Amino acid sequence: MIDWFSSYPWIAGVVTFLLAWVDWLLTILQERERQLHYAEHYQSYPVNTIEGNPRYQSTVKARRLLEPRQLIPALLMTLIVTVALAWIPQDWRPLLLGYVWGLYLIVDTTHLGNLLGYRAGRHGLHGKIFLHQRTGYLMQMGRYSALSMFLILLAAASASLFVAGVALGGVSSAARQFLWMRKIPAIDEPDEPPSSLHVVG
Repeated sequence: MIDWFSSYPWIAGVVTFLLAWVDWLLTILQERERQLHYAEHYQSYPVNTIEGNPRYQSTVKARRLLEPRQLIPALLMTLIVTVALAWIPQDWRPLLLGYVWGLYLIVDTTHLGNLLGYRAGRHGLHGKIFLHQRTGYLMQMGRYSALSMFLILLAAASASLFVAGVALGGVSSAARQFLWMRKIPAIDEPDEPPSSLHVVG
């Protein structure tokens, strides 16, 4: 199937755009569920958000289905994939598709898992978690790293360039979490949850 997509660059480009848009739609659905129900149980700090990319945090909070700052990069990636598939040798196309689609598939499935978890939390869940953003990035980086190790082993066992590309996408996703984490102020000692902080002014 990957060979088929590799032979039709414009169809692969459409799939790339759909994967990018699904990423956005699942993020918005996840934020909607958080605002309606899960906010009772979860809050991140110093910024209360479910969105890892700082560029999109305010837009996600507003739950905009169409956001130019997300749409334009998705269209650019679609164009890059379409042109690259028509240009690079056939043997390397599965690696490219695996990498680009892996970036989106890993994030899409993570969003889907979070969304299902939020919905399940409507009943039978009590208490509240205060999660520092640095801690959240580290946890996500750990998940992506563990998945990448599995994918690397699977790629080696199957000799699949597509799976190797997905594994590279997992490594890139883990690295992205690390870079975002570095922009968040360090956790203060002693670290107090937001509910116990005294607001001045």
